[in-house]
Amino acid sequence: MSTPNPQATPDAADLGPTRPTNVRWLVFVLGCGTSWLLYIHRYAFALVKSDIGREFNLDAGELANLDVWFSLFYGGVQIPAGILVDLVGAHLFLSISIAVWSVGLALHAFPPHYSLLLAGRILLASGQAAVFAALGWLTRKWFPPQVRTTVQGWLGVFFARFGGASANFLIGTLLIGAIGLAWHNALLLLAAVGGLLAFAFYLLVRNQPSDHHWANEAEAELVSAGQTEVNQQPVSAQDLAFSLFLIRSRGDALVTLNVLLLCLAAGMSTVADALYSSWLPYFLREVHGLEYKEMGIYSSLPLIGGALGGVLGGFVNDWAWRRRPGSRWVRAVIGCAGKGIAVGLLLLALTQYENPYTFCWLLFPVKIAADISLATRWGAITDIGARYTASLFAIVNAVAIVAGIIGAKLYGYLIPLDVSDAGQWKGVFYFVTGAYALCALFWLCVDSRKALDR
Repeated sequence: MSTPNPQATPDAADLGPTRPTNVRWLVFVLGCGTSWLLYIHRYAFALVKSDIGREFNLDAGELANLDVWFSLFYGGVQIPAGILVDLVGAHLFLSISIAVWSVGLALHAFPPHYSLLLAGRILLASGQAAVFAALGWLTRKWFPPQVRTTVQGWLGVFFARFGGASANFLIGTLLIGAIGLAWHNALLLLAAVGGLLAFAFYLLVRNQPSDHHWANEAEAELVSAGQTEVNQQPVSAQDLAFSLFLIRSRGDALVTLNVLLLCLAAGMSTVADALYSSWLPYFLREVHGLEYKEMGIYSSLPLIGGALGGVLGGFVNDWAWRRRPGSRWVRAVIGCAGKGIAVGLLLLALTQYENPYTFCWLLFPVKIAADISLATRWGAITDIGARYTASLFAIVNAVAIVAGIIGAKLYGYLIPLDVSDAGQWKGVFYFVTGAYALCALFWLCVDSRKALDR
């Protein structure tokens, strides 16, 4: 598997004798690291959920409520934080966000103090809210359209999913299983790594090439060549007010039927993803009795599949977009096909449901197909959002998170009271199959040509 080619755009050849610098790839690496660590920190709760339940004396319903608290703050902070990114840029916002969520993770490690655990969930959620909106904003500022969705597939999907997979292996198999750290110390170590990343991001990243003293003019022109004049203009508070309050005398409203359909597709995807992030490790440990070493490996397989699906989705989107630029169907068909294939593959996987090892291997291609649409979503939001990318990203995420909150409560009801009863868990997986099917239908209705400020 190859990383994106820094020269994989026809614009680079037209910039004269001065070759563009490659500072954008430093931004890419740090963005990938942010995405990777964000998911390690987020998935850590699911991996130690059994221990937290025992040490804090919480049942499955109370553990599900902690997921709801996370979702409430993650969703509630999304839109104001996304607006802030569009107004002031992503550099300082992301540096502070990484530090805040790392403190939140550290607060999970002090049982039996439930107030600290709850504060940790809130800080983790608030710090991670709009991080992907800010990363999407950065990709628009640093990468030309010809390679942007590929970059987004790596940064926003591959390293996010790889972070989830790394969490299962790093925390469950390595730090706790092999090295023998207590789960509390494993979380504190990971929180310290987050503090180091926040410092590096603040030191080395800027909002755009023209702000970075290492980037030359040719690199700035490489990115701006693919944008219209209006989409290069900074966003003002007045611009956002007009769009947010649906006043159509200037530009398009941010909240339209088209955006709502994209939100619904994202919501169904979020509901399905909660199975892998919040409940699959619990299922393998409580139903099939897998110890941390095995559970960490097998619960990571679907997440590795999702990482590969994100990269594949980015390449397929850019390949199709270069051949049919401006087509209404590029994003819609790719998004629909990914989730539709996932439906069939998940039904196939359920035929091996009683064997946890085979079942997890079959979930691997399920997530490859399902997460093709995640890179597609990044591309569609950037297409539609233009200079309002972060705000639109935050709106889509906020609506998706509401669906995730509802989904979290539904998981709480669907998980059997006798968590070791394998037969009653099957309904949970059929529920995820239905979410995938609805997501595929919503994708067919999304038109990414309807950009703001055309």
